[in-house]
Amino acid sequence: MEMSKGDGSITMIKRDIWRVRISLGTDPITGERLIHSRNVKGTKADARRVRDQIRQDYEKGLSVEAQNTTFADFAETWQASRLVAGNVSAETNEKNKYTVALLARYLGKLKLSDITPQTIETLYATILKDKQAAGVSFGGTSLHGVHVLLKQILKKAVDYDLILRNPCDRVQAPKVDEPDRHGIAAEDAARLFQALKSAEAEAYEAMDEKEQRQTKRGNLFGRSYLRGLNTISRVLAVELILATGMRIGEALALTWEHLDTQAAWVSVVASITPKGTIKQPKSRAGIRKLALNAQTVATLERWRTYQATQLRKLGKKQTGETPVFCSEVGGYLQRRNVERWWRVWREDAGFGSLKLHELRHTQATQLLANGVDLKTVQTRLGHSNASLTLNWYAHALPENDQKAAELIGNLLSAPVENNTPIIEVKTA
Repeated sequence: MEMSKGDGSITMIKRDIWRVRISLGTDPITGERLIHSRNVKGTKADARRVRDQIRQDYEKGLSVEAQNTTFADFAETWQASRLVAGNVSAETNEKNKYTVALLARYLGKLKLSDITPQTIETLYATILKDKQAAGVSFGGTSLHGVHVLLKQILKKAVDYDLILRNPCDRVQAPKVDEPDRHGIAAEDAARLFQALKSAEAEAYEAMDEKEQRQTKRGNLFGRSYLRGLNTISRVLAVELILATGMRIGEALALTWEHLDTQAAWVSVVASITPKGTIKQPKSRAGIRKLALNAQTVATLERWRTYQATQLRKLGKKQTGETPVFCSEVGGYLQRRNVERWWRVWREDAGFGSLKLHELRHTQATQLLANGVDLKTVQTRLGHSNASLTLNWYAHALPENDQKAAELIGNLLSAPVENNTPIIEVKTA
């Protein structure tokens, strides 16, 4: 049977099995006729309904595969295409895999066209309920991440003409939890700094003693590793974080070419991920120069000289590409190892559950509380805009607000000379 564009035919293949064929015109590149064929199980009336639905979808601009594509199939295709196109980093892709798997557990068998705003709202409530029942921490921030990814997947489904509109557009995004961004008090920061300096001295002393023993054994050069290099490096990395507010990944990614002790600044240009890969900052604001205080400069200059001497025992020459904070073999420190060491060290030093990231918060809160302008703090932290800094660290400003109130009070209560008007009003 000849078919014009949009027409369809229904043919019985065998009992209760019908073949529906729809003409979709001509391929503009090959010139061949485009025919969509689908087998339908049921009555001829069922086959007619399928044929009519294909026609309606086609007229609306939907792909002929719209009625058959499940969420699981499309999500897998979406994720693979993003990775091939290089739109996401390997680290982000790994995070996405977990979220896609979570979504597919609930939505996988559903056709894309059957996902409604109500479906999504029910999904979020079910995920929270199941996570709570399993004793898994899963708050608003985690659920917000699920929403963002689901919205991206369904947006691509719209782009592919598999659905007419994105149901996530009509769902209120889950509220992100208020983050707990608190630093430590100034006196505690000073106590921490002294503890770190003591740990630094002990680490140098311990390594020197080990090297003296190696020297006596005639085992000075040609070694494959040096115990103690990593210990000193870990302590110094934390000292730098405390002094600059850098992120842990940024500190561990530093090489000597990023450090200028004469000009007293360090250049942040990269970060090391928990998996050990080096990546550029997420935004241009993350690439920045940070001024160093004199004590930090002296500490790093001493370390550079010491490290160069030790690396020669491994047959390595210190260059601009050498990591500032290095492992026992002179390579980059593993972030996870540093964080594991920190959890043990902080307990022994009397700082309980203090997180490394809270040293960054300490920098921000102390600078703002002591009158450093917002723009400087924003730049130092590497935030993309000042409003982000203010939203995160507004709690550090009450002391400054009190100073402002006292200043206004002093101005208003200043003595005024008799018969001297405060404001002169001119009339025509």
